[in-house]
Amino acid sequence: MKISKTLLTALSIGLLMTDVSVASPIKPGTACTKVNQKITSAGMNLVCLKSGKKLIWSKTPTTTAVPTPAATSSTVTAPVAPTSFQDLQDHVTGIIQGAWLKAGIQIKNSSSSLGNVKILVGPNTVMDDPNTLDSLTLLSKLYSNIAQVKNLTIIKFGKSDIAWAQQQYDLLHPNNYQPSGAQNQCSGPNGCDGGNAGINQNGDGVILLGQGGSYIGQPIVDGGTRASNGQVAAHEYTHTVQMINAPCQGGCYGDLPQWFLEGSAEWSATAARFNGNLDQFLTFRNSDLEGQYSQSSMYTPEWVTTYLNPNPLFIPNQDNWAYWGKYDRWDTYAIGMMATEILVDINGPDSIMKLYKDVGAGQSFAQAFQSEFGISWADACPIIGKAISTEIQKAIKR
Repeated sequence: MKISKTLLTALSIGLLMTDVSVASPIKPGTACTKVNQKITSAGMNLVCLKSGKKLIWSKTPTTTAVPTPAATSSTVTAPVAPTSFQDLQDHVTGIIQGAWLKAGIQIKNSSSSLGNVKILVGPNTVMDDPNTLDSLTLLSKLYSNIAQVKNLTIIKFGKSDIAWAQQQYDLLHPNNYQPSGAQNQCSGPNGCDGGNAGINQNGDGVILLGQGGSYIGQPIVDGGTRASNGQVAAHEYTHTVQMINAPCQGGCYGDLPQWFLEGSAEWSATAARFNGNLDQFLTFRNSDLEGQYSQSSMYTPEWVTTYLNPNPLFIPNQDNWAYWGKYDRWDTYAIGMMATEILVDINGPDSIMKLYKDVGAGQSFAQAFQSEFGISWADACPIIGKAISTEIQKAIKR
């Protein structure tokens, strides 16, 4: 996918991530020969990475795999989680932990469905997260029962590699292609951050990931930001799962609410990455919702219900998300994340992606929701709106 000198500096990562134990201790900083090979030596997990013109062994943190209450600093009796729309308001305090626990159980009992992954890194770019595959694997396990892309290319780049990144992106040309896609990831006040996901005509996933952006003021867990912890990559990968299950021309994923697209991706990435540590999950979860909790009087049951839209009308090949244009864009992530937690509590993580699968098969959002949850969206929406408002008004954060 690369030309000239960039071919020598980009990393092409397939699935060469099998851990290997070695007999003779190897120290970080010593030379290695195979990019992205992983080993375990003297109790340390090491990965072979490029440093300048050399390949050296570097430390890599292990990914916490399953929710183990005894291993967290928040070992408390979990509140009772809701199991239906009928008992949702009675068990509103159990929404957050209930969904988080379901994510952990799903990951623990599943195998990864992650396909062939190629990571391309700009010639002048330092990766925010050298362990991207760890987060993608966790996300893949969360939705192991759902179709996922068989091939995925991730393009990582900083400001000095915008032109290079656009060139790679042009070649892959996803269905939601943007002529200035790379530049757009670097045009904000934080520099090159965030990501953009799509699938192309071959059904392959394509992700642009800005590197080196500023995350000042955002949470740090184990010394990592949401970028270096792999949450950004996992969020964008979630979008490829949504898209491959609703792959109609123009994107049938646009025939579901915008808050559902972003909110479910934000919850999925955070719950998967921190499935073994409730406190770390809550650190990022509640940071996402800081604005909502600090302006609680605004989020009445009526406001939230209207925002979610109890009677959405999605017309093919139209801008169905224009409805949410009058709201703060971050509400699509924050309120969408809270709505996702409720749906996961009631019917498990798979139900999120089954809605996309059903819409991709030709159903409307309302039809898919009725089929999956046994209640009309018009009836469920006010119940969800009231529960979310209660969480915010009462500052329920765990």
